[in-house]
Amino acid sequence: MLLNITDLSLPISDPILRYLIVILIVLLAPILLNRLKIPHLIGLIIAGALIGPNGFGVLERDSSIVVSGTTGLLYIMFLAGLEIDLIEFKKINGKVLGLACILFAFQ
Repeated sequence: MLLNITDLSLPISDPILRYLIVILIVLLAPILLNRLKIPHLIGLIIAGALIGPNGFGVLERDSSIVVSGTTGLLYIMFLAGLEIDLIEFKKINGKVLGLACILFAFQ
């Protein structure tokens, strides 16, 4: 058998089962959340918090979860970039550039 699921103690340590859980959440959560009229990204963040070590403890935080979380964060930033209205951005270009320089200086 490809998937040995005899040990179901939490947190789940089998890498295939862990990946299956993450993929199922990513694929099925938007369908459920669409019916509840909750934005998909908010629902995925809530689902991640629920199955993580600070929620129900289904999955522990390791390098694969960190990579998935970083990828999700980059995806959220990409979507935010798609929502920027470039015409409005050009109108306030000087203010944005000044604010960006100030924030860069404090970092």
